[in-house]
Amino acid sequence: MLTIISGLGIGLAMGFVMQRGRFCMAGGIRDTYLQRDFTMVIAILIVISIQSIGLFLFYDLGWVKLPVGHFPWLATLVGGVIFGLGMAAAGSCSTGAYYRAAEGLAASVMAVFGFIAGSKLVRIDEVKGLLKPLTQQQFEDQTVYETLGVSPWAVVAALSLLTFWLAMNYLKGRRRPVALMSPRKSGLTHWLFESRWHPFMSALFIGILALLAWPASLESGRVGGVGISGPSAQLWDFVTTGNTKFFSWPGYFLIGLFTGAFIAARGSAEQRWRYPGHKVVLWGLVGGLLMGFGSGIAGGCMLGNAVVGTAVLSWQGWLFIPAILLGSWFFNYFALVRPIRLAKI
Repeated sequence: MLTIISGLGIGLAMGFVMQRGRFCMAGGIRDTYLQRDFTMVIAILIVISIQSIGLFLFYDLGWVKLPVGHFPWLATLVGGVIFGLGMAAAGSCSTGAYYRAAEGLAASVMAVFGFIAGSKLVRIDEVKGLLKPLTQQQFEDQTVYETLGVSPWAVVAALSLLTFWLAMNYLKGRRRPVALMSPRKSGLTHWLFESRWHPFMSALFIGILALLAWPASLESGRVGGVGISGPSAQLWDFVTTGNTKFFSWPGYFLIGLFTGAFIAARGSAEQRWRYPGHKVVLWGLVGGLLMGFGSGIAGGCMLGNAVVGTAVLSWQGWLFIPAILLGSWFFNYFALVRPIRLAKI
């Protein structure tokens, strides 16, 4: 029962915050090279820093366990590039696809279907056998602090100070008035469903929730934080074969994530069916398939690698971020940047 309550509860809160905060990691990463806007990058660093500080504190207190293993560098690199391609094609990361599907966006619904199918496909024994040349290329050192030969707290301190400095400099340079509509609600209801959430505030909540997932999921015997790639594949098995393995902590988290986003969208009057056209919907499906396949190769999705893996200070998490940047840039260059430049000639 505790597994159900904690999984659903953290998922509900995470989905609600992501939807209300419009916490789109795909759009934020795209903005870094299209608009030179680093808002979401700093927000992601806030999520990582908060989780990392709490995680190693929890570990020292004996409240959590840390994953052990090797660093599958080639699989992380290739899987990250594929994930980045899919993320750009779908217009959102895997988590963003789930909360936008809860809003009623048809392209995101298809991206979720594609992500579930891709996550399952890459875990089929025959496909896993074909991918062994990638997954078997590993380094012994799994974490940054192992390679540097220092305490993890030294890396956590450096990361946290860098994040704080970037956030403070960003806020100092962005103190400009923003035009807002007159509120129709008041009090807590206004703040929850109507007011504009700053990305850094959303990042604060997401970082705390991602941290709480570690001790919560450990109660079910699982070592890890939040993630949706594995449970998405298990959801496929449940729907097609009736396998109930989906109903573990990550599965309940996934149910909660979608439900929380749906509640937030309904409360803010953003939940309605939208069909942006066949082409966009098709790209959503293709993008979802690529994200599911890529996350399976890389051993995690945007949450599992770029949010959780980085907080553990694993090389896998930190390599995944530039890999998805490369894949996303490659797609957007040929889909957006190059056509615009050619049109100006």
